[in-house]
Amino acid sequence: MITFWIIAAVMLIAAVLCAAVPLMQRESAAGVSRARALSVSLYRRELADAGTDLGMGALSRDQYAGMRSDIKQRLLADTAGSPSLARWSTPRTATRAATCAVLIALFPSAACLLYLKLGEPAALELDKSLDDSLGFSRDMSSMSMEMMVSRLAFRLRDHAPDPRDAAAWATLARSYTVLERPADAVAAYAKAIALDPGDAPLRADFADAIARAGDGRLAGRASEEIAAALAIDPADPKALALAASAAFEARGYARAIGYWRRLIATLKAGSPEAMKVQKNIDEAVGLSAVTVDIRLADAVHIASDAAVIVTARTSDVPASTNPASALSAAVLPNTLLAERRLAAGELPTTIVLDDSLAINATDTLSAHQQVVVDARIVSASGANDLSGRGDARGLENRRASVVIAAPSP
Repeated sequence: MITFWIIAAVMLIAAVLCAAVPLMQRESAAGVSRARALSVSLYRRELADAGTDLGMGALSRDQYAGMRSDIKQRLLADTAGSPSLARWSTPRTATRAATCAVLIALFPSAACLLYLKLGEPAALELDKSLDDSLGFSRDMSSMSMEMMVSRLAFRLRDHAPDPRDAAAWATLARSYTVLERPADAVAAYAKAIALDPGDAPLRADFADAIARAGDGRLAGRASEEIAAALAIDPADPKALALAASAAFEARGYARAIGYWRRLIATLKAGSPEAMKVQKNIDEAVGLSAVTVDIRLADAVHIASDAAVIVTARTSDVPASTNPASALSAAVLPNTLLAERRLAAGELPTTIVLDDSLAINATDTLSAHQQVVVDARIVSASGANDLSGRGDARGLENRRASVVIAAPSP
């Protein structure tokens, strides 16, 4: 703050001097004498020209006498109208001094009024660089940082809550995060949210702070704040990223993929952030997928127009990490989860069933520890169907092998 005022004072003094110095400069006596001499020489030249014209007969004596008289009168008038340097400069100097005094008084007043009107005086008390954790100088001692944050906290707690203080509370919370004081950061974020509950990025930051203060998991209150942020702004980048991370932690790969795809739509194509999100999507797709090896049994022949329908259904062992899906599977066993079609001519082949093929977005492959994979061949001729079945267990990197054969007699 002291540095700011020193710079402002130096700039103000420089501006006043630029205006006042030229006004206070006095014209020298030599300058006045030179102007008077020039005027006299011009009249002499005019008088000499008139004498030349008289000698050549261009002017009569009467005309010459009249012209000479006129030149003398004008010369006397000009020299009489030029006061001495002292008499000429005194009133002008007084006027200039008055003008300088007005400028010296007006410049600082005008500068202060304009700053109060157009500037941001509060920035002198609150370091705006705290809004961004990267704004802190890495060379700044932790003690000075603590002092700045403590002054800000004292100022905010010293008066009644004001909605205009929401940004300051958020700044304080981010400062606590930089200082690795997660509990204080959560408390400050709670104050900011109470003053401005409709700020989606603020709620996303709050959810992140709650996770940091806990065990790092985005469950419970953190999940509630993420949902609130997305309800306010469904395209908030940080809220989408946190929602995807929370779903991934819970092995809800389908939901995580959905959030990441919404997030990548807000990012610049080809940017490092977009590439990282795409990598997360690919990982989630791979983890939730079921790789299926499909082949025909020996001596099995199929029609050229035949098609293969591959389905994944629930088993009687739902995933314990998703109670809702467990209840659904218990009540509705053998529920169709995903389906894919391919030409019989492609056999043998290996395909991947993942959450992107889900029949019901709320009940996906990733929600079940064990799924049953069926493959059957159907043809337009109506011939007897051939089928095969295999099981896939676990939640990650699952694989099933299906051999298509004629039904047992």
